[in-house]
Amino acid sequence: MRRRSRQWVAGFGVLGIIAVAATGAVGVPALADPPPPSPVVAAVGDFACDPADSKYLGGLGTDVRCRQLATSNALLSDALVGSVLGLGDFQYDCGDPADWAVSYHPTWGRLGDRMVPVVGNHEYKTGTDAFGSSCPASNSTAAGYFSYFGSAAHPETAGHFSFDLGSWHLVGLNAQCTRSGAGGCTATSSQTTWLTQDLATTTQPCVLAFWHQPLFTGLKSPNTAYRAWWNVLQSAHADVVLNGHVHNYQRYGPLLPDGTTSPDGITEYVVGTGGEAMASLNAAANPQPLAYARTFGYLRLTLQPTGWMSEFVSSTGAVLDTSSGTCH
Repeated sequence: MRRRSRQWVAGFGVLGIIAVAATGAVGVPALADPPPPSPVVAAVGDFACDPADSKYLGGLGTDVRCRQLATSNALLSDALVGSVLGLGDFQYDCGDPADWAVSYHPTWGRLGDRMVPVVGNHEYKTGTDAFGSSCPASNSTAAGYFSYFGSAAHPETAGHFSFDLGSWHLVGLNAQCTRSGAGGCTATSSQTTWLTQDLATTTQPCVLAFWHQPLFTGLKSPNTAYRAWWNVLQSAHADVVLNGHVHNYQRYGPLLPDGTTSPDGITEYVVGTGGEAMASLNAAANPQPLAYARTFGYLRLTLQPTGWMSEFVSSTGAVLDTSSGTCH
């Protein structure tokens, strides 16, 4: 079961032991080894514009569309960030291999194996794209996405996985609930069963989950397809959920599965700001986010031993929102 807290236990460093032995001093404490530094990750989704988009402009884009070059440049120049949690929809409009090669790969693709991806709905899009071209038939299983990212996309589970980073347990999920092999999102689906079992076995004091479409959207109403996951995460005392899909930045929480605020709830960040396009917040949405920005950028998260600190960084490098929290 998951522990609720963790303490760093300081011990004598090698130099400290030698100093005491050499001087014969008794009762003089040696210098303790410092705790390891807290990992810093970034999170962002909804990345590269379709080259057929008139606003593409070789990746330069405009202030509100196709801004993947400037946004990826900002993150690449951020020396604090290690891994990047990719929140889906990597290549619009439907991930044609030729589009990956000229749009995503020369911009966001420069992150290489630092990217830790989860799959989005556009990776599964079939039929005709928004610009009249045929989408790959193999998108019925997101084959292009799994081919591009290889083992990092976890094709062996159709895209769900977990790992530990510092004192945190991170869980990536495939939110394309009805797609063949994805594992589903209902309370009794195989993916939700796996999530329940995974969280029951972790001993990390902090838990973060990330997938593409959010439960709380800032649109007209929540996307209730993901409430079963939120119930499982709430029961496991999870702390943070990261999503993309809605093309703006939003910070919520802490929220219970029904959207009410509670100290025991989970903090949600929506970061669909990787460059493709911008969307506005719906003033009638319930709940409303605590913070909102209609600009491109990424979320920088410092994963502390018993909590976190967040900064939303715009594509110009300006920090537009900050927050912090303590793990349950």
